[in-house]
Amino acid sequence: MQVVSSLKEKRRHTLSVSVKSFSMAALIYLALPVVIFFCGYLKIHWAILFSAAMIGAVYLTMRSMKKSPVSLKESERSIIIDPSFLLFVILLIPLILYWGGVSEFGSCSADHRVRYAILNDLVEYKWPVIYDFSTQQNPAVSAGLGSGSAAFAYYFAFWMVPALFGKIFGLMTARIVLFVWTGIGLFLISLGASLLYRRSSKMLFFCLILFAGFDVIPYLINRINGTGTTWEGWTEHLYIHSNFFQIMNVFNQSIPGWMITILLLLLPDGKSIGLLGGLMFCYSPWATIGILPMCICKIIMTSKAVGEKGDPKTFGSTEAGSHAGSKAFAIKPLLETLLTPQNIIPPVICLVLFGSLYTANPNATGADGFIWKFYTPLHFLKDYFLFVLFDFALWFMLIIRKHKKDPMLWTAFITLLILPVYKISIANDFLMRGSMAPMFMIGLYSVMFVTDNFEMCRNNKLELKKAIAGRLVLLLMVIAAYTPGNYILYSALNSYQMHFTDEPYVAEQDLIGSFGNIKEESELQTVKDQFFVYDYEDSIFFKYFAK
Repeated sequence: MQVVSSLKEKRRHTLSVSVKSFSMAALIYLALPVVIFFCGYLKIHWAILFSAAMIGAVYLTMRSMKKSPVSLKESERSIIIDPSFLLFVILLIPLILYWGGVSEFGSCSADHRVRYAILNDLVEYKWPVIYDFSTQQNPAVSAGLGSGSAAFAYYFAFWMVPALFGKIFGLMTARIVLFVWTGIGLFLISLGASLLYRRSSKMLFFCLILFAGFDVIPYLINRINGTGTTWEGWTEHLYIHSNFFQIMNVFNQSIPGWMITILLLLLPDGKSIGLLGGLMFCYSPWATIGILPMCICKIIMTSKAVGEKGDPKTFGSTEAGSHAGSKAFAIKPLLETLLTPQNIIPPVICLVLFGSLYTANPNATGADGFIWKFYTPLHFLKDYFLFVLFDFALWFMLIIRKHKKDPMLWTAFITLLILPVYKISIANDFLMRGSMAPMFMIGLYSVMFVTDNFEMCRNNKLELKKAIAGRLVLLLMVIAAYTPGNYILYSALNSYQMHFTDEPYVAEQDLIGSFGNIKEESELQTVKDQFFVYDYEDSIFFKYFAK
């Protein structure tokens, strides 16, 4: 009786999170900024129609999850969140975001020159944002732009909630809300990762933030050889960035992108995958291309499972993947899976609407072409081999034994092999953002593997062979974490200099300020190429959709 009473008492101080409750919270988090965009940017009839369609798709997805005959035990469909885990995550997330430069309260990367300007202009300007060049106060910038006007175009959906608060309470409130909103997203990701792991783990979340490829090895080789290099930019054109680096630079894409990847792994069927793809396109068009093969794989897997039993066994696990992958394929279940309102309407709306917005500026992508266009043959083969090996293949080799029957993991790996074939933009955004979903899946499975070994090593009764193997895995995680660890240290030191010393410090956000009043002439070309839409009245989006 005392043991039972103790267990009941412990349960009172814990939180239970189910796949359904997480999915509902995540879908609301992802859809809300898009609905605000519809209402704030579009003509009234489009705003009502598209908002109703998006809200309806979210509702149908949640109803579908409630009716799905998922054949798993209750303990596997929900997990108990320990209070110590909650405290750890709630304390760690603000530090991660502060060191990552979100909202520019501390040191931040050069990308925040435009991140700050985006939020500023969404707050200060009427929607849709249109710039009159006569407001430019820097004479050199004014001369470079001349007379006229331009519209603002970018994938800025992530800023819509903070911008709405900023419209009412001012820019500082918008920056605080952005920090909190990003933190909520990262907290939801921690819960989603815990659901996939089937238990909450502080180590899992800590490693997920620090996850990276083994960039330190080629970085050190380049340093020894005297070759130009950065911590993660050790090849000329092929890059996949660490999780923390993505928080530092593209939190507006990585936070929703990771959340959508987790939802894809957790969904019990393929009836709402179109909604996920449409939402991904709102936040990151290149990431949509990277997640597309995984979406197709998920639809085929769940259709096979339904064709055999009408009972898709799914919890985002390898067991589920191998179970679904073994079923006989049938056309009828595939059509029933594909032809749902939430699979058809959201992707069509998002592709047409946001596609017309993104393509309104034809200069945004810059350099593009097949990757061998930028290399000599031998140089390409060397860079490609090293890129594959150190960025993801080593991790894949460590985890594939446990997940060898998971079609989703194989799809992610093959996608990463193919994405480098084509380059778009000088920085190769196509690969950097296109790799987001497949790399996050490999990273998630890898940190699960690391966490398993960490827990195993805490057992003092391990045999010598397992103890050595477990510690070697932990050592590999430490090696991989060298790069994000350096970023964190660099940001922490710069933030200290910024706030607690008299040493001169140039804040990145002060170099542009607003696209409507660019402070430094050196930033003009970047703004013109990436964010301005000239002759916007003739573009499809601003002519037919925007108010």
